[in-house]
Amino acid sequence: MAKREYTVSQKKAIYDHGSNILVSASAGSGKTSVLVERVIQKILAGENVDQLLVVTFTEAAAKEMKERIRVAITQQISQSDNHEQKQHLIDQLTRLGKAQISTIHAFCLSIIRSYYYVIELDPSFRIMTDTTESELLKEEVWNELREELYDIDGEVFAKLTQNFSGDRRDDSLRDLVLNLFEFANANPDSKKWLEQMGSNYELDGDLMDSPFFKNKLIPGIKDQLQTIYKKALSLKDIADQGSELIAKSRDVIDEEVSEVQSVLDNGFGSDWNHLRTAMLSVNLTGRLSAARKDEVKEFNQIANEIRSDKVMGYRVLFNNLVNDYFKLPEDMLLNAVQDSKNLIDELIRVVTMFSDRFKSEKLERHSLDFSDLEHFALEIVTNESDAGRAVRHSFQKNFNEIIVDEYQDINPLQETLLSSVASTNPGNMFMVGDVKQSIYAFRMADPGLFLGKNDRFKDSDNPDERIILAENFRSMRNVDNFTNLIFNQIMDSKIGEIEYDDDAQLQYGAKYYPDEIKNKTEVLVYDEQKKQETDGPSLSQTDGQITMIAQKIRSMIRNQETIFDRKEQVERPVQFGDIVLLSQTRSKNLKIVEIFKQFDIPIEVSDAQDYFQTTEISIMMDMLRIIDNPYQDIPLVAVLRSPMVGMNENELAFLRINQKTGDYFESLLHFEKSFKVDLENEFQANLKQKLDRFMQQLRKFRKLAQQANLVDLVWAIYNDTGYLDYVGGMPDGPQRQNNLHALYDRAKAYEESSFKGVFQFVRFVEKMRDKKKDLAENPVKTSEESVSVMTIHGSKGLEFPVVFLIDANHGFNKQDQNRPYILDRNEGVGITLNDYVNHLSIDTPQKIEIKDTLQKRSLAEEMRVLYVALTRAEQRLIITGSTDDAEKALTGWSRALRSENDLLDDPVREKAGHYLDWIGSSIVRIPAIAEQYNLEPAHTIEFDGEVELSFVNTEDLNQNIVVDSSTNNEVPAVFNSDKTLEVPTDAQWINEVLNFKYRDDVATRTTAYQSVSEVKRIFDDPDKLEMNFSEVTNEQQLKTVNRFVNKTLPSPKFLENVRKPKPTEIGTATHLVLQEIDLHQAVNEDVIQHLINDLVNNQVLAEEVAQSINIENILRFFESDMGQLMLAHPDEVQREAPFSMLVPAQTIFHEVKSQDDILIHGIIDAYLRIDGRVILLDYKTNFVKPGTKEAGVAKIIDKYRGQINLYGLALENITQQTVTDKYLYLLSVGELVNVE
Repeated sequence: MAKREYTVSQKKAIYDHGSNILVSASAGSGKTSVLVERVIQKILAGENVDQLLVVTFTEAAAKEMKERIRVAITQQISQSDNHEQKQHLIDQLTRLGKAQISTIHAFCLSIIRSYYYVIELDPSFRIMTDTTESELLKEEVWNELREELYDIDGEVFAKLTQNFSGDRRDDSLRDLVLNLFEFANANPDSKKWLEQMGSNYELDGDLMDSPFFKNKLIPGIKDQLQTIYKKALSLKDIADQGSELIAKSRDVIDEEVSEVQSVLDNGFGSDWNHLRTAMLSVNLTGRLSAARKDEVKEFNQIANEIRSDKVMGYRVLFNNLVNDYFKLPEDMLLNAVQDSKNLIDELIRVVTMFSDRFKSEKLERHSLDFSDLEHFALEIVTNESDAGRAVRHSFQKNFNEIIVDEYQDINPLQETLLSSVASTNPGNMFMVGDVKQSIYAFRMADPGLFLGKNDRFKDSDNPDERIILAENFRSMRNVDNFTNLIFNQIMDSKIGEIEYDDDAQLQYGAKYYPDEIKNKTEVLVYDEQKKQETDGPSLSQTDGQITMIAQKIRSMIRNQETIFDRKEQVERPVQFGDIVLLSQTRSKNLKIVEIFKQFDIPIEVSDAQDYFQTTEISIMMDMLRIIDNPYQDIPLVAVLRSPMVGMNENELAFLRINQKTGDYFESLLHFEKSFKVDLENEFQANLKQKLDRFMQQLRKFRKLAQQANLVDLVWAIYNDTGYLDYVGGMPDGPQRQNNLHALYDRAKAYEESSFKGVFQFVRFVEKMRDKKKDLAENPVKTSEESVSVMTIHGSKGLEFPVVFLIDANHGFNKQDQNRPYILDRNEGVGITLNDYVNHLSIDTPQKIEIKDTLQKRSLAEEMRVLYVALTRAEQRLIITGSTDDAEKALTGWSRALRSENDLLDDPVREKAGHYLDWIGSSIVRIPAIAEQYNLEPAHTIEFDGEVELSFVNTEDLNQNIVVDSSTNNEVPAVFNSDKTLEVPTDAQWINEVLNFKYRDDVATRTTAYQSVSEVKRIFDDPDKLEMNFSEVTNEQQLKTVNRFVNKTLPSPKFLENVRKPKPTEIGTATHLVLQEIDLHQAVNEDVIQHLINDLVNNQVLAEEVAQSINIENILRFFESDMGQLMLAHPDEVQREAPFSMLVPAQTIFHEVKSQDDILIHGIIDAYLRIDGRVILLDYKTNFVKPGTKEAGVAKIIDKYRGQINLYGLALENITQQTVTDKYLYLLSVGELVNVE
């Protein structure tokens, strides 16, 4: 095996020592390999592997690290000729088993297991590994504490509850308490963090002298005014370049600049009211000049720029500043802050009490959660007793180095713990990570810890060292370049928390890829065309986008587009298993499964797929709800209507009609006990049977719920109802069964955590659902070679040849910013105060200030998630999204065209609602795309590569023309340019494709499964080799893929009372009467009418269709010779006889050269077997115009001859006899026609 060559930076990361070292390792930079090699080199230098502490954040990463080290040691043993070194290496394999290469929680557990006595902790504890138990215990502790607080501190606690939850429920307060508890617990001293949380609300005399106002708010307001002043001044400079035509605009801006300057010079006096008066006196409402048609181009530009700045410029910023902070006079604001301080103090007290109670409850149960492990471990190693100091010094002495993987995901508590066992002077911490991939803020990860060291360690005066690993050995050049293209324009320290400079940019390192392979990045946007008139219905944004993705994948497979196989070092066709779909959420997973199945694309959904939305889980939860309390109408009816019971709407309505008052369950009881069932009435008898079975099961289940375990109850439901087996026969049956097994496992875990009862379990699951926490098992793969579907977070650390970043228009999550409270790891809590006296809802200045900070942090986190998504790609990157209007989307992105630097202007980046906004705003400044869409950027971005932006609509999807990589899509009309972009190579390719004739072309336009009614159209025209696509809806195309069917869908209900029945409906109804009429009796008009009435009464026929049936034509048939023959031999007549048979394809499609068969299916109206004869009869209701009977009849015969001949072949197969006669009976003219 060839020895791996390391770069200069990698060698520094492997060999440097003697200080704390921070390695900033970009995506694909070989971080894990470097870590393993560093450990091996330390071992080769004589150190022992158990003298290293290596911590990771997942068990999988720890296991992989240990295995890599084991393999590397084994290889060194086989290669070493030095006996002493070989013995040392063999010894390391022995030591490896007990080496501290683990998650940080496993390290904490080892500390506690060994040194529990330092803090007098009972060693007989267990770990709450299942979050279910922890969540349930929190709920129990909170409920008890809440009731106690209502009793003891009723008025004070009631005010807190009322402010955050309103009058009906206190869920919002509970969420606030639990969230604050989590924030506090991520800090080394959680109580201190809570106590400091209220410091922002401290008052010292008037507002201007209070710490928060003096040190944070006032300086912040000054900074914002300076920004406003600079923007106004720059606009003034632009206006000064204009002519007298825009003099009015120049005067207006001059005045507004002076007013803002006046506030900066004189507004910040001794009290708040003085500043407020100064701010409110500023008038920024002057009317700006419009650009006149007769102005020359440059002055038009100036005037328009002045007007456009009105939308995004200094006026909006100033008005926002006034609205945020200066609505209230000083006395009201002072009272609001004081009232807020009282609420905050009470909140701190409640959270502290909850924390203490929760901790006590866990200790009483001899249980610890993961947070406890960290806190108790820290308490041990920082304990100042003799025993505590001895433990700390032991760690510092025994660990030669502390290696931290994924350091960007650490929190302050974990940082303090590791620092406590590390050496100082010199330091011995080796920290590896990529702050651009810090995407776990919801787990309390603090990227600021990484950024702080990054800034300090790069200082030449600092003894500690920073090493940059920027080369990406994973991805092709196009992926690196596109990622850099985007992040050079959107990320900086102001909005993205980090400068995307030379140190941060990806450097191409994967030079093993052949130079001739050139891939482009594609941005595909489905356009719903909501505001445009289209020929037919447009697919929704979700359906359209996923269909577009499915077509794209199918095209890649069909066209055998290639990727480079890194393992085999050859190009090969792309396979399903090479492709991954990444998204921010799981919300589209069910739809992806549905549409991909229609395209026969195998998929594996790695993340849970909207577990609580699945039918089987919803029904099971409804069953548990009614077992707990059957007097719940909605879950009860859901269960009755489900396959568990199988009632239909008529049966449900019948039960309610007979007991119109009370709960629906009372209707069931009434029917069971009081209703006299007519057992000769089939409807009532069936209903009674279903209800009796259900009531028997329900009573059994309710008894089990009181006497048995929850898991026994769940399994009894599965067994007694057969529901587990039933869902196995549904589409995605194995996955549905997996989901039900997951619910069983969750019930088992619930009971093992000492919690009992159906009610509490149902409530717990509801809370999990509300928090969007899924319980599903990993789905069963549909194929070993499957397209992977996962969230971006779930893809962290993985890589794929082809990456689809889908649903890029999914809005950023701003839910945390719209609550009555806002939390920040540094600033604590900002609240909305509800003043019920003055009927005001007041966002406190503290909340507004924290909200601004949180918005920027949230955008930075979104940028990092996008970075992770883009850098999962090895070779091809395809970004998809959707819009309701392509023109509107491009107009929005066009705001970026005014940016005059590589970095997009702040408003463009800050106002982005989703990834597609950032991506679109970045790529429209590429010259090729700007030219394609007739855009004029103020500053273009040169890009070494190719990006294709395409908009796709429903018509494109129907024609399946937009999915090939070579396809250039139409530019929306509003952006069309007079210039035509000529691409000769593509044109030649397209011409070649359009003129290509496949050898078995006819077979591609036929199908192996046809009904006779469809095939008969072929016989109308022997040269018609394909079915009519215009008769197929888009949805049917997707479902059937070249199975051509008639478009005979039922009409919507709301049209039934106003429309005239269609001829096809009348014909079907006529056939039904001919099928149902009793041939053992004489047939007259009364008999026919009575039959029709029965069909209407039984809801088989609609009234208006029944009225259109021509009874006279039917009666005329039974008076004919054929009708009389049937009445004379009723037992020899077979009606509505179904059949299916294989027919050689060449029989139907004469130009098909293959030997394939086609499966034909149909229904024969009637046939008779009399005296050795087999007579075939088919009724036709086709209208024949008066005066054209002869020609009309001849036309009908020609039209149906092929169909009747196929029926004849089928009938001979059925009867094993020769068909002697084949007749059409034309009801409209009363004529029996022999078809030769």
